Amino acid sequence: MNGPPAADPWAIERLLDRVLAIGGLVLMLAAGDRVLRTTTEFAGWWAALAFAAVGFIAVIAAGGHALSGHKLRALAVSAIVATILSQGTVFLGYDGGHPDMLRPWVWALEPIMMCFVALMAPWPVTVGYIVLSTLAPALSGLVFLGRVPHEVLLQTPIHLGNAAFVVIVIGIRSRLRDRERIEQEGHWSVERGARSQARAERQDELSRLVHDEVLSTLVAATRLPGKPVPELRAAAEVALRTLDEAAMSGSEETTEEDVSDARERLLAVAERWIPADDAHLVASFGSIPRTVVSEAGRAMAEALRNSVLHADGATNRRVMGEIGPDALRIVVIDDGSGFDVEAVPAERLGLRSSILGRMHNLRGGSARIHSDSSGTRIELEWVR
Repeated sequence: MNGPPAADPWAIERLLDRVLAIGGLVLMLAAGDRVLRTTTEFAGWWAALAFAAVGFIAVIAAGGHALSGHKLRALAVSAIVATILSQGTVFLGYDGGHPDMLRPWVWALEPIMMCFVALMAPWPVTVGYIVLSTLAPALSGLVFLGRVPHEVLLQTPIHLGNAAFVVIVIGIRSRLRDRERIEQEGHWSVERGARSQARAERQDELSRLVHDEVLSTLVAATRLPGKPVPELRAAAEVALRTLDEAAMSGSEETTEEDVSDARERLLAVAERWIPADDAHLVASFGSIPRTVVSEAGRAMAEALRNSVLHADGATNRRVMGEIGPDALRIVVIDDGSGFDVEAVPAERLGLRSSILGRMHNLRGGSARIHSDSSGTRIELEWVR
């Protein structure tokens, strides 16, 4: 898994649409007798248009939780179109005798439709709709009556304030999205931790088998007294490298891994050889190539193994370093009597191949060894 699991992309929009739709129904009910007079004071076609808008939001309120996102959007757009058309034709469909006293009840749906538009359209479109829907009844009066009726003229500036609902709804959506993202990342972190723990347990089981049952035999084969059979020594060295790689390869499932996971993996390797208090790695944020972590971990393990086997008089061994998305640095230190790096026999693959060779074979990798009578210091580095 490379990221948080995908959530329902419509979950937040569906919730807000339903809340808005229910709010629209409440506003219509609050209009009271103005709604009841629709059938007697307005033409039938206008009443059908206005009630169609109510019907669309009723469907959203009642069944929005079960509708697909696209169907939900289609209903919202239909409600918006029906509302703006009924606002713009209100004085064309009005059959009553007192237009100056008329306050179109469909105007009550205006803040709901503004919010619908804001949830699905960019800001320029939303601002344009806010202005249009606020002025629609006034424009209807100008077109069909030749003037703006008194009540509409008084109410228009007030209705412009409905834009505040848009700001509130957009703010709520932003908070809900942040909360959803945090919850997804939390679930992903738990799942990723479980997967990492399972990988670590499998790796530890293999490592215990290798080190406890097989490694001692192979090490003994490479250190037989006298002059052992060359083929036996060579085969044992190859087997050691192969088993070492097998112990680490179980976690190489993806190209990159989280830096914090890489730190835990490296610490687990170090703690097989030294106490946990003697291993300190600082991790930043981001991801790092898995192969880099694996190869550096193997080189570090070989350095610690060599120290345990060969560092005469060593009483302290430490690992420290930093790991980030673009660089890695690990330092292995012991206080043994040291050794002459140049004097190490060519057949000693642990130093030349498993440490120096392994890091130098990494693109951007390097390794340095400093050893004297005060101890040995091995520096492993990688830069992206």
